[in-house]
Amino acid sequence: MEQYVQHATAAQLPTLIGISLLLGLGKGGVPGLATVATAATVLTAPPDVVGGLGYAVALMVPILTMIDIYAAYLHREALHWSAVWILLPPSFCGMGIGMILDQWMTDAGARLLVGSILLGILLLRTWKDVATVLFPSYAIEHHISGDSKEEKIERKGSDDVINGVHKNDIEGGHDINEDDDAIKQRLVSEATSKSAIDNNRSNNHSNSNRSITRTSRFFWAITVGIIGGCATMLTNSMGPILNIYLLSVEQLSPQSYVGTRAMFFCFLNMGKLPMRIWGGTLGLPMVPLAVGLGLVSVLGVFLAKPIMMGMNEKTFVKLELGVVAFAGLRLCYMGLQS
Repeated sequence: MEQYVQHATAAQLPTLIGISLLLGLGKGGVPGLATVATAATVLTAPPDVVGGLGYAVALMVPILTMIDIYAAYLHREALHWSAVWILLPPSFCGMGIGMILDQWMTDAGARLLVGSILLGILLLRTWKDVATVLFPSYAIEHHISGDSKEEKIERKGSDDVINGVHKNDIEGGHDINEDDDAIKQRLVSEATSKSAIDNNRSNNHSNSNRSITRTSRFFWAITVGIIGGCATMLTNSMGPILNIYLLSVEQLSPQSYVGTRAMFFCFLNMGKLPMRIWGGTLGLPMVPLAVGLGLVSVLGVFLAKPIMMGMNEKTFVKLELGVVAFAGLRLCYMGLQS
């Protein structure tokens, strides 16, 4: 451990400071930076130090704890507590499994395993969207995504009815110069009719989404918790897996996503601290370095909030899913290269 600390403070300190700032920005809500910072942390592991990857990953635990406490406080009004409570039990179970796997898996094997699982979960999340873009007719016909035939007919019929009023007025010889009160009354009636149809279709779609979320939420929470718990102990890469759950299953807004994610990791990292100490990868010699880097990361969280709050929600989700794909491919590549 002392050998790793000497290496980190001498050769890697500027790099670690930069990584800590990126980590704070990422945890504060700027999409992608936390994943990039985590990947860069793994790359700083010295190859000539036995267990170097374990020490590099363990160094991040106290830093991440400081970041998450501040980020959760900063976004405390938008926390989604039910998501935190449902994820914690399976995540701690996964961490226990990850500790066991860490005893016999190589670094390359751990990266390849986590990367493959990450890409598999991403595929489950996005295959409907991909099918809709590549094969729109097939997607509509099989009700994979988008409007069904019935919905299209219903919408077309409602539009025809509304547009037909104008057409019939002209063809039937109605006075184009009718008085203002009659025009206002007719327009209000048409708008009310169209709004009722649209609201009915929107409510049916929303009810369907809520029904799907209720039935799949528990399954996804168990899956993400166990797999993510293993991933966080092996390569510190639960973040991308959790992102899919919070954005796709819970469907949180960007601010709620950042606060909920931070609060969840507060509990998780507090549980990881004694595990890392007991496992021998975290100890007193690493505390001064971790605290100093943690303060740099907290600054990043503070700077990130205005950036995140000004970002479009759809853009935010797309960027996060793109980062998940990047993280999975990178982990698989690193595992194969090793």
